[in-house]
Amino acid sequence: AARLGLGRAVVTVALERLQRDGRVVEGEFRPAGSPGGPGGDPEWCDVEVLRRIRRRSLAALRKEVEPVEPAAYGRFLPAWQNAGAGLRGLDGIATVVDQLSGVPSPASAWEPLVLASRVGNYAPAMLDELMATGEVLWSGAGALPGNDGWICLHLAETADLTLNPQPDFEPSVLQYELLNALAGGAPGQLGGAYFFRQLADALAAAGTSAADADLVTALWELVWAGRIGNDTFAPVRALLPGGTTAHRQRPATPRARTAGFRRAGRLGRLPGAGALAAGTAGGTPVRGAPALAGGRWSLLPAVGPDATVRAHAAAGLLLDRYGVVTRGAGGAEGVPGGFALMYKVLARLEEMGRCRRGYFIEHLGAAQFAVPATVDRLRSFARDTQLQPEPAAPAAVALAATDPANPYGAALPWPAVEGGHRPGRKAGALVILVDGELALYVERGGKTLLTFTEEPEALAQCARALVDVIRRGAADKLAVEKVNGEPVLDTELARALAGAGFYTTPRGLRFRS
Repeated sequence: AARLGLGRAVVTVALERLQRDGRVVEGEFRPAGSPGGPGGDPEWCDVEVLRRIRRRSLAALRKEVEPVEPAAYGRFLPAWQNAGAGLRGLDGIATVVDQLSGVPSPASAWEPLVLASRVGNYAPAMLDELMATGEVLWSGAGALPGNDGWICLHLAETADLTLNPQPDFEPSVLQYELLNALAGGAPGQLGGAYFFRQLADALAAAGTSAADADLVTALWELVWAGRIGNDTFAPVRALLPGGTTAHRQRPATPRARTAGFRRAGRLGRLPGAGALAAGTAGGTPVRGAPALAGGRWSLLPAVGPDATVRAHAAAGLLLDRYGVVTRGAGGAEGVPGGFALMYKVLARLEEMGRCRRGYFIEHLGAAQFAVPATVDRLRSFARDTQLQPEPAAPAAVALAATDPANPYGAALPWPAVEGGHRPGRKAGALVILVDGELALYVERGGKTLLTFTEEPEALAQCARALVDVIRRGAADKLAVEKVNGEPVLDTELARALAGAGFYTTPRGLRFRS
């Protein structure tokens, strides 16, 4: 108004008209304390000029960030995801589930390797309590060879954004009847959660009869297709012992039974025990559910219909899960649309000021996104030789190879190794990081190992971490025969394993919990 010699009201009306046309925007654009800054007259800016200012400001911010070495990210990511049993109790489990919502992991790895490594006092009853109260639910994401499969955990309140059922699944006749029963499709029937026997009775009432074994098989096929879930993790635990799983676990202790059940069990071995056992249950024969079908089954929540909302939620989860989202991390997640879609969403979030794009980690390209506060924490994991002339003893972290806290094979490439075979993010494999660098790779079954260091202290740390994993219940025993394609006996690794408690056999080294 002063420059053009016009009245303030005339200028205001003209600016508001331009704002309606999308040519100018109103806001606070200059720093506080500057002439005409916040607290003074309203500020107006041309839309294209504002975009140009934003782009130059973001470019200046990117130049201020010095990238860290990949090993710093290897130290950062496990700490970022609380690997190292830094959490406690039900709140700790909820925190883990929140950060890992929708991430598929082998069923045999979830409790002994993923949850127990993050929650110091983890017990299976804690997870069951969160599921019974409706705060956490689980879903299947495909079967694995043997008695195993991919399982995802979700927070119930955001499950519609993290569930990802198989789109091409076609249910059989029996599976369709099960889905119909769980949805309350029968006359006079309400949808909800049903015990195994209630489902069997509902199918029988609808004219469909099936043997228990066929019904259990149909339920688990619906689980792996991502259609149904359960209010307890007990069926998943029952699936694992006594079969071939990705991570061979220590056999579970049999559940204690009450005196009434023990009495009925003894009666079952006597002539005429059927009538007596029925009498102990008030005259009604007790029909228990198979262990693989315990708990109450129900349909999983429907997936959110808005693809844009789901894409933005996925981008937010990636930022929260990895701290720094790279092309490799986005590809390892298997997000619908791939990293190309995530890049567009993250770029939009950058324009909104909710994240920043830059070159945060060396050798990973410029397509990296992070929240500014996360970048500051990442830089705290960088090694400064001038400030730390004598670094502390390296710490070892043992993880499942598929664990999101393992950056190798996702954000970071696998290191080169001589002999043996190439490592991979395979179900059943383990990795051990020492000071952020990959030091040991344990192939599924434990017979073959790959080492990426010859430092005796680092190998000793790996051996102790491997023993801790076995004692934690992730495996019953381990028999190592080869390392980097050669016999393990008479190697530096063999000496480290023997020092940690392994004993020598003619073929290698063994450890039994």
